[in-house]
Amino acid sequence: MELPKPIQNFIKIFSQIPGIGPRQAMRLVFWLLHQPQTKQTEFSNAFINLSTKIKLCIDCFLPFEQREKEALCEICRNPQRDHSIICVVEKETDLISIEKTNKYKGVYHILGELLSDIDENKKREINIIPLVERTKKSFKNKKPIKEIILALSPTSEGNLTTYYLEKTIKDLKLNIKITKLARGLPHGGEVEFADSETLINALEGRK
Repeated sequence: MELPKPIQNFIKIFSQIPGIGPRQAMRLVFWLLHQPQTKQTEFSNAFINLSTKIKLCIDCFLPFEQREKEALCEICRNPQRDHSIICVVEKETDLISIEKTNKYKGVYHILGELLSDIDENKKREINIIPLVERTKKSFKNKKPIKEIILALSPTSEGNLTTYYLEKTIKDLKLNIKITKLARGLPHGGEVEFADSETLINALEGRK
């Protein structure tokens, strides 16, 4: 039998989400269809609010709820943060994990993903060019970035991205200190799943 078009479209769209395949998407759509109308409306409004109320910070790419047409997230707007230090992470959940330590007081830059191989198309998909432009702009505005922390997971993709970013930043010849997390993180592990003590040690022991 052929499923109704709206169900097929739901499955097609939701199966694109990481960790959710067609089978899980099918279970989700049937579960939703058996919920009361009020619950379905809640889900619908939640998705609408994501697209209408959440914006990406123009500096670090962290999603935030925009009020009064702000362009920067709460972290980047905060004058108490050290804007001369940028911690480069792969994804939002890595940033959240580091923030939970309450030890890091600089700002961030979210790449969005990691390099699996170095090609021009892949580099354009990742927020590498915005990091370079942000760095150069800081010197033009006479508020130079002094240190960039490459806080990427010690996986093969993370190591490749770290190597590429390190070379790219050094090629700017702006005398910026480049540090990497200390090897408190297990090889192949991910920043997102590291406990706070491990992350604190990795940050404090960076070199």
